[in-house]
This record gives sequence, structure tokens and C-alpha cells, in this order.
Amino acid sequence: MKYSRSLLLHQDKPGFGTIFKLLFILPAALLVGSLYLHTTEDISGSIALLAEAILIGLVFWFILPREYRVYEDHIRIVLGGPFSVKIGFQNIKLIRITGRTGMTVNFTTRLTTKYVEIVKRKGFNIALTPSDYDLFLTNATQAFFEWQKTNRELN
Repeated sequence: MKYSRSLLLHQDKPGFGTIFKLLFILPAALLVGSLYLHTTEDISGSIALLAEAILIGLVFWFILPREYRVYEDHIRIVLGGPFSVKIGFQNIKLIRITGRTGMTVNFTTRLTTKYVEIVKRKGFNIALTPSDYDLFLTNATQAFFEWQKTNRELN
């Protein structure tokens, strides 16, 4: 992950909903099934379930957000491992809390009727579910407006 040289203003953990928490049982259940098949000497079935458990666990590790960070010139969504998504303020039109359904890139971690939406100038908007919507929105919009004041020639 390339580290930011700009000042970190706010960070928030994603709020995980009950459905998402229940999804974490899936890799564990596959591991238990693999162990059971191993004890019954079905080695090929055991290996298949073990491989599926590892694959699903890795997918969860790499694609689920760990943190939402607001810097003085961008917002970063920290994913598992070395992965993250950086959205520069020059690419953002608006940040808001909405319940509107639309085509978005979802970094949400709960099923909800409202979420924080980052409306981009080009491309798909981005949906987030931080643990505290209002606090995240306040800090993100304040940083965004301060950035706009100092970078008027880019707007």
C-alpha cells in the first residue's frame, strides 16, 4: 500500500451488520466439514472443502473494508492486506448520506436503507457504511470544502 503524505484528519471503522457477521461463519463451517470428511477418510472431499474455506476466507480478507480514512486531499478505503482505494477530492463532486438506490461501487458492510455516498465527477459513485455516519460525513465534507478553497483552479 502506498502511504499518504497528507495529514490524516479522521478515521472510522466500518459498522458490520448482523448478516455480514453471520457470513463469517461460512469459512469456519467449511473447515469443520473438511475435518469431518478427513475423519471419515474422504480425503478428496476434505481437501475440496479446505480449499473452499481458504479461498472464501481470502476473499473476505481482501475485499472487506477495514477503515475509512479522511485525509486533507483524499478519502481512502483501507481493505485487507496491501489493498486500498484512494478517491482524490479532485474526482469528488459531493459527499452525502442517502437512501437512494443506484449504481454504486459498494464498500458497505451492512444491509441498510441509508449509507454515505461519495458522488464522483466521472464513473460510479461509492457507497460506504461507517460506524458513525454523521461524524464521518461532517469530517469528510469539512476536509472537502477546505480542499476546494485552497484548490480553486482545479474545480
